Amino acid sequence: MMHRECTIKVHKGSELVTIEILGDLTASAEKPLNEAYREVCNLNIRDILLKFDGRSRINSAGTTILVNLVSQSQEKGFRVFVTGISKHSRKIFELVGLTRYTTIVESEKEI
Repeated sequence: MMHRECTIKVHKGSELVTIEILGDLTASAEKPLNEAYREVCNLNIRDILLKFDGRSRINSAGTTILVNLVSQSQEKGFRVFVTGISKHSRKIFELVGLTRYTTIVESEKEI
């Protein structure tokens, strides 16, 4: 399967910040995702939505990046929500324990 380059976008709402992840989450996405996360941390908004495009694949490096981001969020008192992941990615989240520290939602409206 062809690897889809990852693009990260930040959308700031009044009570929720969305980090949109378009493409596949791999090691090459670590720097842009961490930069987006630092930007989000400076906004003084406690709810973060990680919004995947529904077709994103997350490899082991991408999973590690997410685990680090979520653990940092826990330490800072942020709530992390996730949407747009595949059933396979949801199983991976459960296996590595991410579902204990994130809330998987069908859409932003659920938050």
